[in-house]
Amino acid sequence: MDSFLEKVLSDVDLKNADLKSVFFILPNKRSCSYFKKIVLEKINKATFSPTIISIDSFIIKISGLTEIKLSEQLFLLFNIYDGLKNENQIESFSDFRLWAQTFLNDISEIDQNLLDAKSILTEVVEINKINNWSKDNLVNKETFLQQDLLIKLYSKFKEELMEKGEGFKGMCYKEAKANLEHYKTANNNLQHIFIGLNSLSKSEEIIVKELVELNKGEIYWDIDKEFLKNKAHGAAFFIRDYKKKWKRFNKKPFKWEGEDYIKKKKIQVIGAPKTIGQAKVAGSIISSLKSQKPNNTIVVLPDEYLLKPVLNFIENPIDVNVTIKPNYLIKELKNIISIIFELQSNNLDSMKTNFEKLRSSRLINPNLSQFEKLGHKEKQTVIKILSKWENLNDAFQKLKNFFNIIFLKIKTNSLEHDQIKHAISAIEKAEIMFEASPSIKELNCMKEIVLLHLDENTLNYEQNLRASIQIMGLLESRAINFENVIISSVNEGIIPKGKTYNSLLPYDLRKKHMLHTHLDQDAIYTYHFYRLIKRAKNVFLIHNNFNQGVIGGEKSRFIYQMEIEETHKIIYKVFNPTINSESTEKELIKTPGVLKKLKELASTGFSPSSLENYLKNPQEFYYKNLLNVFDKEEKGAISPRIIGLIFHDSLERLYKPFVNKKIKIDKILLSLSKVNEIVKECFLKNDIKDFKKGKKAIVFEIIKNSISSLMNNDINDLKEGNTIKIIDLEKKMDCSLEFKQIDFSVKLKGVVDRIDERNGKVRIIDYKTGLINPSEVLVKSFCSCFVLTHLKSMQLLCYSLMYLKNNSSCNELEAGLISMRELKKGLIKFGLKVSSKEIEYIIDQKKIDIFEQKLKELILEIMDPTISFKTPK
Repeated sequence: MDSFLEKVLSDVDLKNADLKSVFFILPNKRSCSYFKKIVLEKINKATFSPTIISIDSFIIKISGLTEIKLSEQLFLLFNIYDGLKNENQIESFSDFRLWAQTFLNDISEIDQNLLDAKSILTEVVEINKINNWSKDNLVNKETFLQQDLLIKLYSKFKEELMEKGEGFKGMCYKEAKANLEHYKTANNNLQHIFIGLNSLSKSEEIIVKELVELNKGEIYWDIDKEFLKNKAHGAAFFIRDYKKKWKRFNKKPFKWEGEDYIKKKKIQVIGAPKTIGQAKVAGSIISSLKSQKPNNTIVVLPDEYLLKPVLNFIENPIDVNVTIKPNYLIKELKNIISIIFELQSNNLDSMKTNFEKLRSSRLINPNLSQFEKLGHKEKQTVIKILSKWENLNDAFQKLKNFFNIIFLKIKTNSLEHDQIKHAISAIEKAEIMFEASPSIKELNCMKEIVLLHLDENTLNYEQNLRASIQIMGLLESRAINFENVIISSVNEGIIPKGKTYNSLLPYDLRKKHMLHTHLDQDAIYTYHFYRLIKRAKNVFLIHNNFNQGVIGGEKSRFIYQMEIEETHKIIYKVFNPTINSESTEKELIKTPGVLKKLKELASTGFSPSSLENYLKNPQEFYYKNLLNVFDKEEKGAISPRIIGLIFHDSLERLYKPFVNKKIKIDKILLSLSKVNEIVKECFLKNDIKDFKKGKKAIVFEIIKNSISSLMNNDINDLKEGNTIKIIDLEKKMDCSLEFKQIDFSVKLKGVVDRIDERNGKVRIIDYKTGLINPSEVLVKSFCSCFVLTHLKSMQLLCYSLMYLKNNSSCNELEAGLISMRELKKGLIKFGLKVSSKEIEYIIDQKKIDIFEQKLKELILEIMDPTISFKTPK
């Protein structure tokens, strides 16, 4: 099968074309490199080379402006902002950057689509006034005043850039549209051929439409007939519109409607846990393909932090070309620079901690581990990193001297040598910028600009386009075809990104002005995903199947979409990694000390989660429940544990007024109106302060919406005529278990999220932040409760046992789970399968007695001195 680019060249007819007068315009630089390679293979005589250029470079060339980097944009914008803001409006560069970067993206998109920026920014200001208004006064005057500066900031920023002959991307595109007639007059002998484009901004669309009509130009679309005819298919969302509305296609053929997607392919969907699991799967697939000598293979890594582990898992990665920027190397440098700046703290303890972090760094340790062996000048340089910097000039000099020492000590032509060289280059470029703006003297601003330069400067692997295996990002793959396609992280929220769109412009405002929303972004991702796989023969879609509450575990909607289409048979696989311990110790013997710890634990109480730990991994139980060794949790970080705490705490506070009362609809509606306020307070209580942006903002909305949905479920239940009485919330319970085999009693303890009474029937309810499969709480016998796939039923029966022992008046109850991620399912109840058709949901004393006996057998195993803690096979 010819690739798309080869097909284009066949249609262009290179032999008879006047190549020196042809402009080939492609989506990006990567596709240009591939196209040049194919052109060279097709030309067999001496001739002028055609111009092959990316659409960005082409349009910026027409504009006559120079596009400046983000670091320069931010620095100039901060300079202007510093002169416009009120004297009492103090804002650091890092605070400024939080909204300034979004502002730059917005004005670039506005200009790119030829809209009136001042008018739109005025609307933003007015919306912010409304959003920040309360009955008494403005709630947040700072935000309102800041937004009021946006129009002045935009005008001044563009004015200064234009004076220098520079511009941001949108500004360059707008200027290119203004210059288009001059360009056409000066280049009416050129033939413009556009290849593999998809979503065009308004300025791009006008430029492309006019230039394809100039001197018999042409445009080639890489789209499939299957996607065009299905009006609901996002892959053809933009191209379908162009085909319908462009007058060109009333007279000239549309090139092309391919028929590649329906051709036979082998598609495998592979679930693997976390980063390492996915990397191992990708590495093993690449290694197996290498042994088969494949024609061409692409590995797409949407999560760039997968790059290093993937490379580690490839056997002999010689024939592999990496075009992804190695962010883990940049991150390492960023950490070092951040630590150095933190050393400027006046806190002595903090300085000691940070210096030890600096010394332990992989790049610094070999050169600072033996301080006494350094020369006099080198020692002085290191000491000066610790001493207080007098001013920015002093800071730049000391920072450069420090890295130069490391640079001279590291072996040349090594990866570490390139990293340090990269850091020195970033510092020098930042220094030049600050020399041009002596009014900015903030140390924090210096740090931020250096870090920005680290991101912008090039630190890449050596390129090898002839390699049979290419590792790249999804957007890099535009217009290029591969026989074997491996895509990792095919999870919802990654491919596609989902309902996230970082903008100062609200959704309705973006929709009004026909700017991209998350829906358009979804369509763009759909196009790139399907375009990449439609010509492939072998497709491997790897997704993270590890469920971390609301984080991860959900397959991408693209996988579900392919299942519904039923165009291809999909093979499903699950990768379960085997963990090889470095230690030769295979089991942990129960010493007298361990037995003493077990007796203490029996006295304080076994919890259902501790019993679950033992059943999953006895050695993990030993470390966590006996030695209290836990993974360190970063302060202020969003982890599954913190998400669970916030969710439970918020629900407890909202339902607390109903304890020992029947819930009334009007009362729960009042409580429902306080959800936003309560969730905010619970975030702050758990030291999560900046939850208005990024992943934390997403988690905030998920928790808030989940709680609202749960409360609405109760409201709908009450509307149907049912009664609900809350007996208790977050109820701490315990009970004693007596044994003939041991001379002391064992305590069982736990915390039940909610105990209520629905239509007179007691219910034990446990909230879960992760996905729940109903089969997990349906068992054939009570022995099944202690099998790994049914441990949630064991937890529910433990709670039921404690409740019935403490409440003699209650003879039976129900127990179940409510999943935060699947609230539509309602209460997922524990059930005992009596037959293939009959399930008993009632838990009575007879059932509890059988369960208690099985539970005692498990506890006796844990307490048995002859049974070691072994890692499960």
